[in-house]
Amino acid sequence: MQHLLAEQTGIQARAGSGPLPKAFVTPPLDEFEALILWGMRQWMRAHKERRCATGSVLDAFEFLGLASALAPLNRMMILLVLGSRRRLAIATTPTAPLSIDEQVLLRMINAARQHQTGLVKSRLGLWMEQISIQATAHAVMLLAHAAFAPAGRPAPEA
Repeated sequence: MQHLLAEQTGIQARAGSGPLPKAFVTPPLDEFEALILWGMRQWMRAHKERRCATGSVLDAFEFLGLASALAPLNRMMILLVLGSRRRLAIATTPTAPLSIDEQVLLRMINAARQHQTGLVKSRLGLWMEQISIQATAHAVMLLAHAAFAPAGRPAPEA
């Protein structure tokens, strides 16, 4: 519905590739969301360029003390790329507008931060067959835990 109001096609809205309307406001991202979005985009860019996807984010995650989040991020992205029924619209440039698929992923990861496993699985069900959901949900939960445990950061209030 938002894409109709924004004079974009559904595919442009999903992919974040259409013209931005004057009144469009990207929801503000917190530090965690910005890092995960950057990591997903860097991972996807490296994957498309046939480079080591995990290595593309290694230095930044190590610098931030989040090296334990690398394996779950890599696993989540591999499972999303291989298990999704369609190619997800995850940008490969840091400045691209936030796509609907990226928004759904960030909301799903925020649900994992709040230990809402059922919500994570239901959102994954939009894209994946049942057989892939459990493993992907587990990776999402591990990613959310690994990104918050090292610094003792609490999950945001609902």
